[in-house]
Amino acid sequence: MTTTEMPDTYYGAAPLQDGRTAAMEYLRRPGPVYRCGSTWFITSYDGVRFAQKNPDLFSSAKAFDGVANAIRMIPLAIDPPKHADYRRVLDPMFGPKRMEAMDADLRAQLRGHIDAFAPSGRCDVVADLSYKFPTQAILTLFGLPLEHLPQFLEWTYGIIKDREVGSLDAETASPRVIECSIALFGFLAEQLEIKRSHPGEDMLSSILALDGDEAWSDEEILGLCFLIVLAGLDTVTGAIGYSMLNLATNPELRQRLIADQSLIAPFVEEVLRLDGPVPGVPRRTTQDAEVEGVLIPADSPVLLMLGTANREVPSVAAAPNEMNLNAKPTHLGFGGGIHRCLGSHLARRELRLTVEEFHARIPEYRLAGEAHTLWPAGTLGLEALPLEFEPC
Repeated sequence: MTTTEMPDTYYGAAPLQDGRTAAMEYLRRPGPVYRCGSTWFITSYDGVRFAQKNPDLFSSAKAFDGVANAIRMIPLAIDPPKHADYRRVLDPMFGPKRMEAMDADLRAQLRGHIDAFAPSGRCDVVADLSYKFPTQAILTLFGLPLEHLPQFLEWTYGIIKDREVGSLDAETASPRVIECSIALFGFLAEQLEIKRSHPGEDMLSSILALDGDEAWSDEEILGLCFLIVLAGLDTVTGAIGYSMLNLATNPELRQRLIADQSLIAPFVEEVLRLDGPVPGVPRRTTQDAEVEGVLIPADSPVLLMLGTANREVPSVAAAPNEMNLNAKPTHLGFGGGIHRCLGSHLARRELRLTVEEFHARIPEYRLAGEAHTLWPAGTLGLEALPLEFEPC
């Protein structure tokens, strides 16, 4: 099969302003595998799954080495066999039972945000809720006092919003990214010292308690923290925004979820499939690799297009662009293979609890302005989501 080559500008020209379906169809149009500049795009479900199942051919570590990250993000920037050692320790810490233990704290945090804007009859979901809540959840996971929220928000979003996609490259990062990264690094290092002398029931304390061959260095722990910050904040912010946008513009769907809360979980899965915040994840080939009949040369940057692949999920083949609350959640919104999202259980819980708590206080609401997706971007999210409702 011949290689389809598109101009460098093709990806950034995707028509997100016309909706996610139009944008994903545009990105699939050149074929299941094509090249934009030096980057290869794999857009088909089968092609993406092949790459995910073959990390020896499609390296995550080399993808991040290629952008010269100053901080090695654990375990995303690690390939087998060392990757399995990290996941063996981390998977139970991020499992459903550990996340369930956070429910009361997360609900209280959500209610606090909703209490602040409910009496006014208006809110911007992004600024008033989805921007703050995921960061509170991370502080709770780390076992850090919530009084650090304002400073933590300043640092984390200084890094996220100003950095190049997927990079903390000291040579190309803006002064703001470098400044915030250094400040956050120093803060987390101080907190590790506090945790050593005053351990709690949190993730950082659990990792610090490891000993012998399983003990982690401070550098490894900080690498994990940076991964969680960079991969777990603006992604959840984006997913909350798209969840609430779907509900604000579809009253019938909203009423179904209010009448039957068991539908919230499949709704969340469909938001992640159709409006997931991560359009694609980077890899780099370790040798020549053939995908969908196309030969990708060794040492090539590759983007696994989760957003387009999700439109080819077998369980929704009959109507791939429509929300189906009866579909089996086999989407790739959390990636797949050995690098499947470590924080997927926490993210699902944050999204489900947001819908539950918002509807418990404000069951009727409507869009009060335009909701624009920020694009091009490594993570998709809304610039703002203004809603109006009866003051309560």
